[in-house]
Amino acid sequence: MTRRLDKVDLKIIESLKSDARRPVTQIAKEVGVSRPTVINRLNRLVTENLIHIDVGLNIRKLGFQTACVALEVKGVDVRRKVEENLSKCPRVLTILRLTEKANLMILFFGENHSTLTSTIESLRDFSGADIVYVHHSEPPLFTETVSLNVFPEKSDIAPCGRKCSDCFRYQNDQCIGCPAVTEYKGPL
Repeated sequence: MTRRLDKVDLKIIESLKSDARRPVTQIAKEVGVSRPTVINRLNRLVTENLIHIDVGLNIRKLGFQTACVALEVKGVDVRRKVEENLSKCPRVLTILRLTEKANLMILFFGENHSTLTSTIESLRDFSGADIVYVHHSEPPLFTETVSLNVFPEKSDIAPCGRKCSDCFRYQNDQCIGCPAVTEYKGPL
């Protein structure tokens, strides 16, 4: 069953999109409902995973680059494994399933061209997955900000289970490392 959002839900969402720091009291006034109604609606929208309140970073202002990569992944089990691994990668902005030969599309970011290229080349390590095409691009024009995972506490092992110091691309200064690890040399 598809969940429908009513006019009140949409007005609350619109208000938060313009300023997620807006007080509930102000949202209630704008929408024309009570403060408890806004709180209940927000709680329901979050609990039902219909909205996610997050902070976005302006990767254009940070000087980051992006690339869209299409993969052909052979087999459902391999696709699930690739999706699970990539969903943990801090450089992945989004993953889409396609219904064509290229059945996965991934939008990546990198702090510089060589790190972005290194990240894309690491996809060749997946058995049963082939790169169909790569389109390098500027950061998104719209929306200006994107949700990035940041890691104030760094680890020795990346979320994908790899160790940057063991990677030949990192060793040869082709990559500045994963933003989640202590060896990371970038601005995050």
